[in-house]
Amino acid sequence: MSEPSARAVLNHLIESCKDGEHGFAHAAELVADPALKVLFADLARTHAGIAAELVRHAQRLGGTAAADGTTAASLHRRWMDARSRMSGHDDRTVMAEAHRGDTVTMAAFKDALDGALPPSIRDVVEQQYSKLRCGHDDLERVRAASF
Repeated sequence: MSEPSARAVLNHLIESCKDGEHGFAHAAELVADPALKVLFADLARTHAGIAAELVRHAQRLGGTAAADGTTAASLHRRWMDARSRMSGHDDRTVMAEAHRGDTVTMAAFKDALDGALPPSIRDVVEQQYSKLRCGHDDLERVRAASF
């Protein structure tokens, strides 16, 4: 099987970041804890910024633009709603689902970096992965300390 094109890889990462943006914004709406609201809103903005940066590089490569997220992530947000309702709107449940979604994004970036990318694209993906890693680490610290 052949390696996906650099544009296809970037599109996948853009979609994953848009999924994260929408997911964290949704999580911010569901939680009661003000600190979690701020954390999730910050992570949503980080994901949006990373997606925007990747779009700039993807556009230079030409080809089809990335979608505004995936169906799977939309379903995951609905699942987050259902789990939140079933748990009595427990912040812990929302945190678990937000963390699970972010882990998917982290894996997408890791897979991209494990694949064959042109050096200029690899550098961009590594820089954005580093930003994601910081946010993911913050999420894990809060999750470990609070839940």
